[in-house]
Amino acid sequence: MLHITYNYALQTLCGAPHNVCNDNGIAENLPLNRMLGDYDIIHGTFFVCGLTRDDFTDLTPQQMKHYEEMYHDPQLFFLLGKTLCVEHTTPEEYARVMTPPPNTKESHER
Repeated sequence: MLHITYNYALQTLCGAPHNVCNDNGIAENLPLNRMLGDYDIIHGTFFVCGLTRDDFTDLTPQQMKHYEEMYHDPQLFFLLGKTLCVEHTTPEEYARVMTPPPNTKESHER
């Protein structure tokens, strides 16, 4: 079952629009997606939307432009010692780094 959460960390970070993501992303071992400040990471896919008193709503054109620019480029996560580091990268570089190498089985004759 997918449990969607209203991630209020993004509201604090970015203002009124909300980040909606799978609340079980960590437990389900979903891939790291985006850093939220220096205190949280979104695991798996998410979307940003407006929030009315009772429901989700569209973003304004200005908000759409802002968040598209903010989240356009993917982030790579890596450990440096015991520190989790994040680096913004291009979609092409992200795909290159995240694509597993081809399965090459070399037979060695003796």
